[in-house]
Amino acid sequence: MTPEVVHERFAQHLKDQDLDGLGSLFDEDAMFVPGPGQKPVHGREAIKEALKVYLESPSTIEVEATSVHQNGDLAMVQASWRITGEGGTVEGKALEVMRRTSEGHWVYIIDNPYGV
Repeated sequence: MTPEVVHERFAQHLKDQDLDGLGSLFDEDAMFVPGPGQKPVHGREAIKEALKVYLESPSTIEVEATSVHQNGDLAMVQASWRITGEGGTVEGKALEVMRRTSEGHWVYIIDNPYGV
């Protein structure tokens, strides 16, 4: 399994409006930056609260990893993304740090969707 699988799962959970599924993609102690200039939120439950806004109406996301640097169980990923929903389209360039768990799954440690 590669770090990019997290993007595929994120897209599916967003399409399914599955908040618990989205939360499962984050480490228990992960950090998420909800928007430009906003303070990061820490911990899976706080991240799930921040992600609720993306589930207010049906939407889809396209993500393309533009750079992946993996060192053992850690990966730094740059990605371009586009979310399309009833309110229009939003896009950005993310900077992400992921970790491979002991079960072999990749999870976000740091997710900054507007980091690049």
